[in-house]
Amino acid sequence: MTGMTVTELLDEYNLSMDDVRWSLANKMAESIAHSIKTKGTDAVSLLIWSGTIGDALYDMEERWLRDRDDRLARSILDEGHLRDELSGMVLDKAKRY
Repeated sequence: MTGMTVTELLDEYNLSMDDVRWSLANKMAESIAHSIKTKGTDAVSLLIWSGTIGDALYDMEERWLRDRDDRLARSILDEGHLRDELSGMVLDKAKRY
């Protein structure tokens, strides 16, 4: 692999941090919908009440970027896997518009 940074890969995939945030929000919404379906609204109410969802939403795109940068730097994350994730974000972006 080329050893590109996450920011360089975002540029290559024509993704902005807003696109990352949208994709992460989309995944969170899917997770909440799944929880409602499988565990009921009380389980989701508990997540909201406890602040778990709020904590997850706070600066989620910046935390995602730092996490991916760190994992790439420590060779915990393969660039190919990150490219797969970014490809999914491209699809989310296309559905958004």
